[in-house]
Amino acid sequence: MDTLSERMTELKEKGYREEFKISGNSLRTNDGTHSYSPKQIRINEHFRFEGESDPADMTVLYAIETDSGIKGLLIDAFGVYSDPEDSAFMQKIRELHKGNIY
Repeated sequence: MDTLSERMTELKEKGYREEFKISGNSLRTNDGTHSYSPKQIRINEHFRFEGESDPADMTVLYAIETDSGIKGLLIDAFGVYSDPEDSAFMQKIRELHKGNIY
């Protein structure tokens, strides 16, 4: 699997159906009905992609599961286009679950 869309399709077939977004200090479902702190989140897999025409177009796809059992995806930029707040939030998750993710 070489593309973001192919990987997303594969993960959705594995049950990662929610589309998450980071808002402030929490991860939220796309419709905003659920919110999770870093302690409530586990990153099961992650994949990095670079744009074919522009190497600066870099993305990370996270397959996430919450402590309530909701499985979903989060797309995040890295490199030049990364959001410092989003990166800090994801770093909190990695620190809290060191050794237990990916």
